[in-house]
Amino acid sequence: MLARVASALLKPGVKRCYSSVTTLFFWQTVMSTTSLKLPDELKVRASTAAEELGISTHAFMVGAIRQAADAVEQRTQFVGQAQAARAELLKTGMGHDAAEVRAYLRARLQDPAATRPAIKPWHE
Repeated sequence: MLARVASALLKPGVKRCYSSVTTLFFWQTVMSTTSLKLPDELKVRASTAAEELGISTHAFMVGAIRQAADAVEQRTQFVGQAQAARAELLKTGMGHDAAEVRAYLRARLQDPAATRPAIKPWHE
């Protein structure tokens, strides 16, 4: 597949668009090269942490960016679920008692088969 992509890109007469981002083909994964300007202190911290982990500074930074992006995506999903749950609560008027939910979660630590609290009207 990579050979077909490369030959298609190198055909005479094919219009090409170039930017400051270099695209590399690595095991059929497109990777972009980018420049990251870091304060000296942060660069030293990243290098030190990478060395302690036995990885390159590049691998450390890629991992840190991936971890931060994952956290944002997870939080966005969590907030979306919370908003949907609130809308459902307002629509139906049914929900769970907070004290019962906390007791259920504590019980579930001891017994994964613990019984969930019953749903009931939240506003009387």
